Amino acid sequence: MTWLDIGNGWRNLFLLSCALQALSLGALFAARRVFWKEHRVAAFFAGAAVTPFAQFLWMLLLSLLWPKAPKLLYIGAPPALAAGYLLWLVIKHRKRWTALLTGGWGKIQQIRLDRAAVVSICFAAAMGVLLMPVCIRLATSTVTAQADSGEYMGLALRYAEGRDTAALFEKDDIQKDYRGNAHFPSLELYMAYGLMHTSDAYGYPYDKPMFTATGMLVFYLLAAFIALCLRVIRGRVRWLMLALLLFNLVPNLVFSVASAPRDIWRCLAVLLAALAFFDLRPAKGWRYALSLFAAFMICFTAMSAHVVCFVIVPFIVLAWAVAVFAEAAAKRERPLRTLLKTAGMAISGAGGVLLAFAGNLWCYLKWGELSPWRILTSYTDAPWYATYMRMEYRLEETTTHLDFWKAKYDIVMAYATPAGIWGARLALAALVLGTGWMLWKRRQKPAGLMRVTPDVSVLTVALLTLFTLAPMTGLLDTGFYSFSGTFIKLQRYTLQWYLFACAMIAAAGAFVEDRWPAFQAWMQKKLRRASCPLWTAKIPAFACALLCAVWFASGTGVTGYSASFYRYGRPMLTDALYAQDNYFVGRYGTLIQFARLVPEDRKIIIARESYQYPLHSRALLLTTNPVAPILNLPLAEIPAALNARNVAAVATEPGFWDERFYAETTLSEYLSALPPGQIVQKDNMRLYILDADLAAAFHASYD
Repeated sequence: MTWLDIGNGWRNLFLLSCALQALSLGALFAARRVFWKEHRVAAFFAGAAVTPFAQFLWMLLLSLLWPKAPKLLYIGAPPALAAGYLLWLVIKHRKRWTALLTGGWGKIQQIRLDRAAVVSICFAAAMGVLLMPVCIRLATSTVTAQADSGEYMGLALRYAEGRDTAALFEKDDIQKDYRGNAHFPSLELYMAYGLMHTSDAYGYPYDKPMFTATGMLVFYLLAAFIALCLRVIRGRVRWLMLALLLFNLVPNLVFSVASAPRDIWRCLAVLLAALAFFDLRPAKGWRYALSLFAAFMICFTAMSAHVVCFVIVPFIVLAWAVAVFAEAAAKRERPLRTLLKTAGMAISGAGGVLLAFAGNLWCYLKWGELSPWRILTSYTDAPWYATYMRMEYRLEETTTHLDFWKAKYDIVMAYATPAGIWGARLALAALVLGTGWMLWKRRQKPAGLMRVTPDVSVLTVALLTLFTLAPMTGLLDTGFYSFSGTFIKLQRYTLQWYLFACAMIAAAGAFVEDRWPAFQAWMQKKLRRASCPLWTAKIPAFACALLCAVWFASGTGVTGYSASFYRYGRPMLTDALYAQDNYFVGRYGTLIQFARLVPEDRKIIIARESYQYPLHSRALLLTTNPVAPILNLPLAEIPAALNARNVAAVATEPGFWDERFYAETTLSEYLSALPPGQIVQKDNMRLYILDADLAAAFHASYD
């Protein structure tokens, strides 16, 4: 049995555990009708999507209360509880299973599919067949160990090995060699949960459960998206098929799945927060305290996913508050009291946001910088500094202020995807029409009004779409930071907005189909006709089928929209780089082999955060506060500074070093003057080895 067999075995155990937990949470949400009381299927998908965040919260609880708990408790308690709950359901309802199965089969037999529905289902199913292999490849590949993902994995590895909660939350890199990330460590704890699924050693090559966990996030995201769409289409399932095709057209989604799992983690948190708030209403009496706690936990969990949520979660809460007030006003159920209670819940949610954002606030108070990439505080007039400010400091993005009305199509189109522009248009139309309908209903007599319960789901998703667009419009821009420039330049930050826009399109189509009979009756009355042609009743259905065909072609065609999940993901099925461990070995093999020769007391300086994971978090990041001054030292002082930190080597990639500001520093001049045998370039890695004996040992290991 090889290490590959062992790693795959633990991965399969992890998959079984996650499937059990997802099934249990889905059953719990469906039984209790959590998130939506009228649709158990939507509640089931929402519960399944909650699984990774339930695992994160479990890890957080243990890290605070019992960090040195046995590994079996860390990884065994969630599936044990899930299995116990499912067993309890089976025993409790043992006498009803026959009736439930019979009733379910009867409902399936009652389903009647028209031709338009068959067309929509076929296109959605075809897209699923095309995308499933891509998603499975991403979930089994090690390609996610790059960019800043390697740093998050490094933090997870450090916690799994040492169970040091203080080190997990540490931000003060003045005292530590390893840069504490400004984010709340939510994804890191989730990764640590997957990393602990191994018999003895942590890290590569026994880390397949963790890599699988990061790849599985796209499936959880899809489950949350389905739950949101089911919530707003009110049973018109054909429009769910259209939404699933639009999911393929969300821009930059493949990039985020493959190289930036935190983007998927953020989007999943945002969708779940929106779902949780959808049916959350201010309770009465002592239950209002539970409502306050629920708002706090929802916002805390969502905000812990990513720093970008600081300008997204408040707008989700604001959209919810406006929708709740509009509903109360339309039903004349004490709207002012409802508004005050809603404001209290919003304030409680703000407390959760601030708690999860505390790490970034600490960084701001400590160093005067807020953004996660604004860590370097070694200001200098050296030639390389201007290049650094433009590239690493994101100067172009963070100082570019956009005029929304001039750049609106660039903002909402993003590679010409139809989801953005049509989502924004339909959301604006729904807001205007919904507001007009509410005002008209308030003019009716209360007796007549109470016979009609207003459905604010379309209004709510319209508010979510429009309000979460706010950071992209320049509304929040300040002299310190430009959110509009960041969101348009770093378009992967806008992923969650496109998901809301897709849901808005589906909701608008379902709303039109739902009101179509009334519109027909009105037209029949105006035209004074006895009846309308039968085919006119099917116009919304065939319009949906036509849109499915058009957007399926757009998402898979050679020309046209080229940033679809399918188009970007298709090379992953043919490129050997994405197969199992090929990426990790090809990218980090040289670095891992060299690290085995370096004594524990010696340090390796790295230029990229992603090297932390293969080095088991033992490296010094060059751009952190205690190390960065070396870049700007006079040439004669660099050897002493490196010796003071007991540095054995500097590790980087040729293109990353030569094409960025590093090449312009005095440190680069010093390293380039090393003897040829101490500058090793193998595969895609370049090593500047400061010790000649260590360089000789490394060359001998290759012979």
